[in-house]
Amino acid sequence: MQHPEEPNSSARCLHLVAGAGHGALEDCLAQTAAGDYVVFLDAGVLHLLRPAAALPAGAGEVFFADADLRAHGLLEVARDARAGVIDDAGVCALLARCEHCLTWS
Repeated sequence: MQHPEEPNSSARCLHLVAGAGHGALEDCLAQTAAGDYVVFLDAGVLHLLRPAAALPAGAGEVFFADADLRAHGLLEVARDARAGVIDDAGVCALLARCEHCLTWS
């Protein structure tokens, strides 16, 4: 399980992608800047099944919520893809560190 490193001064926003629809990801990608964090949670973890090119490349770090991966039976898929997996405490730590938080559903 990965935990986010201390953010640099440009870590402005935490993006929570909670929706599985294409619109949620597109809206998030349109607003993600360098140094931002992206966490896929709830049904948003289903984006793990999309091609890697469709996921945020310009963000500081990208994570998938451990509990939601487990709930959707995708934890092994995430491990095989070497995706960042974050637990609830890690999400809370990011919430405390980032200046802003946006949820995309």
